[in-house]
Amino acid sequence: MWRLFLRSPARIGVKIIINNLVVWVKKGSTVLQACEAAGEEIPRFCYHEKLFIAGNCRMCLVEVGNSPKPQVSCALPFLPNMTIFTNSALVRKAREGVMEFLLLNHPLDCPICDQGGECDLQEQSFHFGSDKGRFFFDKSSVGDTFWGMLVKTVMRRCILCTRCVRYTDLIGGSSIIGTTNRGGHSEISTFVETSLKTEVSGGVIELCPVGWF
Repeated sequence: MWRLFLRSPARIGVKIIINNLVVWVKKGSTVLQACEAAGEEIPRFCYHEKLFIAGNCRMCLVEVGNSPKPQVSCALPFLPNMTIFTNSALVRKAREGVMEFLLLNHPLDCPICDQGGECDLQEQSFHFGSDKGRFFFDKSSVGDTFWGMLVKTVMRRCILCTRCVRYTDLIGGSSIIGTTNRGGHSEISTFVETSLKTEVSGGVIELCPVGWF
């Protein structure tokens, strides 16, 4: 667990500034880990401390120094004396835009979803999303795939965080699932029609941020 180090800082880590607060964090950490050490809440969907970094959900955006655009904190290593803002107007607007795109093809309205209380997407849409959307057209539909007797898939709700892909590859030792197609036609599926045959396949249920069951 990451901790905030204030005693003997020169021996421990690197100094950075988060929301005008000077903190010392471990060398080799990412900006997201540094913000967590400082007690700042950073939303995320694809990042998990036990998996390798993907950086594809874009929800963990923060404002860094004089950068004109927000940066992805989970994949960004920090530099000494870096200045970070986690709740500026630029960050809030960027997170609203990211949430709007994540909900672009979502089949349900988050406030009335039947996964209430069991979905990270719903909870973060309340805190970081907007109260209206700008896109009104037919949503893309993805058919469900068979992953075995333990995992029931509802692929229309998938936000392509790839947690299940990385978990199956890293923990399960199998590369049987992945991202297929490109652009708006991308989907998570098995490359051939077969079920997950790893002993830890049920772990994808706990990792999925949209409440698979």
